[in-house]
Formats: sequence, C-alpha cells, structure tokens
Amino acid sequence: MTKRHHKLVPLIATALFTTIALEASVFSQAAYSTSMTTTPLIFDDDGSQDGFAALAYLLANPKFDLQAITMSHGVARPENEGFQTGLKQLLGRLDATDIPVGIGSALPLSGDNAFPGFVRNDADNFFAPFVNLPSTVPDIEFTTAAELIVETVNNSPEPVAIMSTGSLTNIAEAIRIDPSIIDNISVVQTMGGAVFTPGNLGITPEPPFSTNDVAEFNIWVDPLAAAEVFEAGERGLNIQMMPLDGTDRVEFTRDDYQAWLDFGTPESTVAAEFLDFSLVVVGNDVNPNPLWDMVAAINLSEADFSTEVPLHIEVDVDSPPEDTQGQTFAVEGLPPNASVSLDASFEDLPFNASELFSSLETPTSTAVSEPTSLLALLMLGGFGIGITTKRSKGNLLCGDRNKNN
Repeated sequence: MTKRHHKLVPLIATALFTTIALEASVFSQAAYSTSMTTTPLIFDDDGSQDGFAALAYLLANPKFDLQAITMSHGVARPENEGFQTGLKQLLGRLDATDIPVGIGSALPLSGDNAFPGFVRNDADNFFAPFVNLPSTVPDIEFTTAAELIVETVNNSPEPVAIMSTGSLTNIAEAIRIDPSIIDNISVVQTMGGAVFTPGNLGITPEPPFSTNDVAEFNIWVDPLAAAEVFEAGERGLNIQMMPLDGTDRVEFTRDDYQAWLDFGTPESTVAAEFLDFSLVVVGNDVNPNPLWDMVAAINLSEADFSTEVPLHIEVDVDSPPEDTQGQTFAVEGLPPNASVSLDASFEDLPFNASELFSSLETPTSTAVSEPTSLLALLMLGGFGIGITTKRSKGNLLCGDRNKNN
C-alpha cells in the first residue's frame, strides 16, 4: 500500500478554511488529541465473537472510560439465559462487573430478519469450548438497553462516544425515547454496511441470505433502525462508519493470536480466545480471518488507522429481505450524514496487530477530542479540491480519495 500524495493548498485558502473548521459546528467528524482525559464510552454489541474481542481491547485501552455495556439482537439472542449467564461470567473474568449492562429487544424495529440459527447457537453456548469462563456467576442486574443509553448520555458531563458493533436497534430506540441525546454524543462508531463492496449474507447458501449479495448482516437484521440512525446524522449526530470496505482490508492471524495469548493480561487472553474461535469456526482455521468489530474499535481509538470520506448514506428498507433490503449506498449531491472508512491499515500506526495489546502499555495518544467541522470539508470540496480526511490532530489532508491509489 503506497502513501497518498498530498496536494498543496494555497496559504490563504488554508488559513481561511482552518478558521472555518475551528468555528463551524454544523456537522462533525471525530478527531483526536493528546488530552490527558479519558473519553466516556458506551459499548453496544450484538454478542458476537469479534464484538467481545473488541470489548476486551476497549477495557484495556486507557483512552476510554467504559460507562455502559448494551447488548442488541444479532449474533446473540440477548434474551437467552445461557447467553446472559455467559456474559456475566465473562465480565467477572474481566473484572468489569461494576459496569451497568443493558439487554436490548429480541426483535428488530420492523420485520423479522435474523442471523442464521447455527450462528446464534454458538452465542447461546457462549462460544464454548474456545472461551474459558469462571464457574462463579456474578450477581449482575441487567436493565433495558435503550433506557441505559439515554440515562448514560444524559448524566454524562462530557460528550459520550458510542461503539456500535451490532444492529443499530438499541441506538435507534434510544433516540426515539429522547432525540436530544445526539447533542451529548461525541461520535457513534459503527461497524456495519457495505458501500462499494459486496455484502456478506452469502455465508448461508439458502434464501434470503444467498440471494442478497449487497447487504451486510449488522444493517440487514434491522434496516429500519439503521435508516433512523443515519437520518439522525442529518440532524447533527456524528457517525463514523466502518463498513466491510474497510474491515476486509485488515487481517488477524495465528501469529496475532499467539502474541495476545503470550502478553498474558486478562483482556489480551480473552481477545485471543475469541480470535481462536473466529479462526477455527468462522474462518475454518484459514489464515487470515478478520475480526470485523475489532477493526472498528481500533478505528475509534487510533487517528491514523483509516481515512474517512464524508458521504450521504441511505439504507434500503423497502425491498424484500432476499433482494436488496439492508443495502447501504452513497447518494451523490446530498449533504454527508456520515464519515465512512473505506480503508483501514496498521501501516501508519507505530504497532502491528500482534502488538495491539502490548502497545497499550505506552499509549501514543489519548481521548477523543471535540470533532472537526465537516462544513469546512464541504466548502473545500466546493472549491474543486479532492478531499479525504484523517483524524490525526484534526488535519484536512488533500489528495486522492483512495489511500491505496
């Protein structure tokens, strides 16, 4: 992968639009700074193996203060007793039993789309025998996911980041309860969708999965929820989207598994076990296999992990599930409602995948800062300058839109 060649922007234009970027706040993209404070975080997942690996990483990451964990329907059946017991045991193993946990609806906002049963059965059994759970089940009282999100955001003195690595049902429901929460959310980092690349429903050779080649599972299981969240992006919700376009560029291998295991912290060991499951069961032990949700979590943490492109994203909610329902597509000519990662790479980071956990011992940056205005990006685009954005220090980098070109 070659580095992008940057175009030179005239000094006067640079000064002008830097001022706009600092002062305008119509719509924002996440930026990062060297502030010593931590970012309050809500982790919203669908009980997946890659989601729990991402949870372990975020718990170990000193940039974040995990305020709440919410579970949506998706890979897991969040109402399943076996899954809930395993979740309590996992949080006990990670010494995270003091974090409030919310359980979301078992169904999407509309329709009955769901992951294949054989996928959900692994979550019911909490990924045994790959994941080792303590025999003790902590006494954790679950609450309602959407209400917990609203409460956490409203009670936070600082804007809250949300890591969403499953269906967007919980977030959509929270916004329905209290639309004003978007004013105290710094960013919603999602893993979901496929913008310029095929979807991933074809893991099952039967309809509706085999016939829908454009949708990604997290969006497809509740397209209405996804559509409502992206509509909130038009009202100021800062959405940072990591679709398959970006996740499929990152590889995790047996070497990474061994490195995380050898590092030996509770978080790195748990992540290694979930990666083991992913390699053997999801990838049939073929190296490499992506941990999709981990890619999104790294993107939330690391400014230089990916390049974001401002796009207007819409979701197909009207087509049949077996056709193109759940497709996420970019619409030209409309104001952006999301910053979309079309690539992701360890190339510009000071560590590689094997060093993901050991690098946290000496972090190079800290919390999520106030985002840079996307209005400035749009105005720059209006002057004919090709734009991609990189969140490092809030810089606007001018050049080719695809980092690989």
